[in-house]
Amino acid sequence: MPQSLVVANGNMLVNFDANLQMRDFFYPFIGQENHSSYGKIHRLGLWVDGAFSWLNDGHWEITPQYHNGALVGHSVAENKGLGVKLIFEDFVYTTHDILFRKITVHNHYNHEREFRLYFSHDFYLYGDKMEDTAIYEPDLNAMLHYRKQRYFLLNGAWDHCNSGISEFTTGKSNYGDREGTWRDAEDGHLHGNPIEQGSVDSTIGFYKSIAPDKPRTLYFWIAAGKNYGDINRLNKRVTNLGPEKIFQHTYGYWKQWATKHEFKLKGVPKEAQKLWYQSLLLIRSQIDNRGAIIASTDSDIMKFNKDTYAYVWPRDAALVSVSLARAGYFEPVKSFLKFAKNLITPDGYVLHKFTPDGSLGSSWHPKLRNGKSQIPIQEDESALLLVALWELYKESKSIEVAQRLFNPMVLKIGRFLIQYVNAETGLPKESYDLWEEQYGVFTFTCATVYAGLKAAENLSHITGHYEDEIIFRDAAKKMQQSILKYMYSEEHGRFVKKIYYEEGELKVDPTVDSSVAFVWEMGLLPADDPRMISTMQAIEDHLKVQTEVGGICRYEGDFYHRNWEYEYSAKLPGNPWIITTLWLANWKLEMATTIHELHPIRETFDWVCRQQNSAGILPEQMDPHTGDPLSVAPLTWSHSTYVDSVLRYTKKYQALKELKPKTTKKKL
Repeated sequence: MPQSLVVANGNMLVNFDANLQMRDFFYPFIGQENHSSYGKIHRLGLWVDGAFSWLNDGHWEITPQYHNGALVGHSVAENKGLGVKLIFEDFVYTTHDILFRKITVHNHYNHEREFRLYFSHDFYLYGDKMEDTAIYEPDLNAMLHYRKQRYFLLNGAWDHCNSGISEFTTGKSNYGDREGTWRDAEDGHLHGNPIEQGSVDSTIGFYKSIAPDKPRTLYFWIAAGKNYGDINRLNKRVTNLGPEKIFQHTYGYWKQWATKHEFKLKGVPKEAQKLWYQSLLLIRSQIDNRGAIIASTDSDIMKFNKDTYAYVWPRDAALVSVSLARAGYFEPVKSFLKFAKNLITPDGYVLHKFTPDGSLGSSWHPKLRNGKSQIPIQEDESALLLVALWELYKESKSIEVAQRLFNPMVLKIGRFLIQYVNAETGLPKESYDLWEEQYGVFTFTCATVYAGLKAAENLSHITGHYEDEIIFRDAAKKMQQSILKYMYSEEHGRFVKKIYYEEGELKVDPTVDSSVAFVWEMGLLPADDPRMISTMQAIEDHLKVQTEVGGICRYEGDFYHRNWEYEYSAKLPGNPWIITTLWLANWKLEMATTIHELHPIRETFDWVCRQQNSAGILPEQMDPHTGDPLSVAPLTWSHSTYVDSVLRYTKKYQALKELKPKTTKKKL
């Protein structure tokens, strides 16, 4: 189940599922140290009139949503059988590491009733279930979970008073036949066990009598720190300042952050505009304050390969940075590039992927292939760092950043790109593709290497390194010539997916692959070059998903997250992806010469909007028949590609609007 709501502040990130129950709890890095566990939930339930209901028991109508233009939830959960509606406004304090759940309870019966809200937390501190302690703290009337340097304080208050917890208990969970203390809540009472150690959980309750015409608000919070002093200070800050004031501060900050540039998204449908702003916020939610840009923090992908997307892929992060720079959000890009500088090996390349603290991530790329040593890289990931740095300079004129990164990034990567070339073809040596599945020489990789060399040339020029500028210019020109010679197939009338060596002989893989769109995206050829036109037409003809869902898949015969009950064919070549569908739309946008020709792009934006959940979260890919989200959600790359496409559309729309119609002189 992809996540339905995300709140974060760059140190803490919390994912909620479709039942508004906490699934992931990252701290102190975004995407690292998930103190929850795959498949586990932190339950929230309600008791009233002797009846009990958990939010995930099927008796609630739930709509996860955000406040428009803010990284603050505004969700509704209604249980008609119990006559109650809950309004959730979830957020993480922007300046301090505290999760808040502001829950307004509406009594739909015509008489006053007592409501009891129960929060059950089953933390996996440091990602596992041992050596933990759950303890009731009477001096604070709060619950505390701790282990080593991770302390979580759970507390709450009704309305504007410091009422605190009404009932509590601690116990064992996931230990023998112990299900957890959540079972203790179902009779409307907790047993009050004050401490437990080992494999533990806790449940706390908050009680309030509520009249039918007077909804009451419970503020629940989890403060995170590295010692008792940290969480004690955070708890005091909440009680002294008041949770409602903190809510206003956080809401106001995100509204300003999302709209600070006051973009006029002319010609963009209203729903698409709303998704654009929400996409910016969701991108920011996946960025750690120390610079890491995470692919996705959705842990449900664990069931696929016992691993997640909670890593920094330099390619994804670089392309996200390009989108952010074009949207005017320079600080996250600067932070990422500073982070990425430390990932570059002494030889000038970056490896597969990295954890948010900069450590090398898990990989499936071997160092040994066919008995020979190889560099286990996707070369595009190195090249695109230079593209991101150049884009930052173009948009922000941050020459100081370019100068600081010239030696440790531009020279190191640029020289590697020149050196890592096949002497026979002049193309990059073999590496892994952007889809991380195949080994060879790929058109996508070649295009990014060309763009990386051009970026190195331009960055050399603006920093006064003129000899390097000439070297990189010559290398880029040679690379372009080699790409056009080897990667364009006269036989097929388009660019091919890859070439590769088999027993010393050069072979061609003509598979239609959406990523070859980057030939024009990276500036190697203009969009209207006949070779590009035929290539993009092949992508549309061969990769279009011909179902009611629609969209463009990655490449012919794509198996990733394939539903084996479906009969895949020429009409159903794979699952539709957000990014690949937008790549085709971007090319059509570039080719458009009239306002009328922008209509297919607006239709694509409408299509993207149909793939979002109720909160505006976009997945990686969708089921081709049902449209259900597959893999992870949110995928940062999906949102950043959408942000960039809308910006391009706005600029093109304005340019076409300003074109004066041609007039002809009247013959006398």
